[in-house]
Amino acid sequence: MCKDAKVLLLVNTLFTFAMGLSNIFVNVFFWKQTNDFKVIVIYNMMHYIVIPIIFLLAGIIAKAKNGIWPLRFGLLAYALFFGVILLVGGKGIGYIYALGIIHGIGSGFYWLAFNTLCFDYTEVNNRDSFNGFNGSCSGIAMAGAPITSAFIISLFEGTTGYNVVFAITLMIFLLLIFISITLKCKNYAGKLNYKKAFLGNCEEWRTIRKSTVLWGFRDVIIVFIINILIIENTKSELSLGQLTLVASLLSSATYIFVQRAIKPARRRLSIMIGSLGSFFAILGLAVEVKYITLLLYVVLDALFIPFFIIQLSSTTYNVINRAHDEDMRIEYMINKDLMLNTGRIISAGILLILLNISDDPSVLQGYLIFIGLAPIVSAYFLSKLKKVLLGESG
Repeated sequence: MCKDAKVLLLVNTLFTFAMGLSNIFVNVFFWKQTNDFKVIVIYNMMHYIVIPIIFLLAGIIAKAKNGIWPLRFGLLAYALFFGVILLVGGKGIGYIYALGIIHGIGSGFYWLAFNTLCFDYTEVNNRDSFNGFNGSCSGIAMAGAPITSAFIISLFEGTTGYNVVFAITLMIFLLLIFISITLKCKNYAGKLNYKKAFLGNCEEWRTIRKSTVLWGFRDVIIVFIINILIIENTKSELSLGQLTLVASLLSSATYIFVQRAIKPARRRLSIMIGSLGSFFAILGLAVEVKYITLLLYVVLDALFIPFFIIQLSSTTYNVINRAHDEDMRIEYMINKDLMLNTGRIISAGILLILLNISDDPSVLQGYLIFIGLAPIVSAYFLSKLKKVLLGESG
């Protein structure tokens, strides 16, 4: 890997650590103020709605300059987000829409830049290794962050601990802005191709779009649901931190294993293992939500999801290579994110409708089964890309 790829890994590892410190506890922070799942869903839904809009704007900027500028804008927006949370404190619920929008701005800029720079700094023959290293480094960062913030929160009464954690996160994002200055990338000096950004392009890319939108149904939606359920069952931020630590360590180990053991001939098997394993992880929660079923979910999900995620990520980039559309990589990243967030928005919208219809716990359990099936259908489409998964060139 080149020097810039290593710096990008450092940036994303610190980014993951910062988000691990605070992101899961932002939802808990709002939950403690309202005890209302609908508020949490609305906050996250605003986030998902804004991301594709900002992705498009970030793509226009990246195309005119390069991917580093949106990266810096994203880090700056995240710093603003945590600064606003510190400023409004316990009145955050009154700013739930604004906070969701700012969070979406940060995510849109950051992830467009990260996905684009990942493509720029890697090649077909080292992309699996980069994704594997990124997954394991992020996993280690995610392992240490929540348990650290949970410990800090437990030291203080009320919301003081939350404010300390949010302040530390703010400082990390300011540091990341300075680190991003060291990254170098050639200027693209072009204009955005809107057809490539919005349409299906080639047959293989249409398959990626289907797989991605279905993955979006589950993706981060399940994360905030599980975190709230853990808090409700244990009444302890420290327990949430401990379970996240277990999940992150297991996930990191699995990322390393997949990186080393899964060669092109085994990629379809990897997809099947990941999708089926993630579904079985949810089954216990569909029967009864209690600590043992939450622990079982956390362990199984951490063990199986990397088998699927690495293949989805690498295959997405490799389809672009096979289409010989490397110069259109920004458009493809926008295209992919539109599909991912379409899945998230539809899924969050369904959950919001269900919660408005009934507060019965069985509604949430049924919803978990629904989103648990999504990766299996996503895997079906992804597995159809046999030539791409075998590493054949276009």
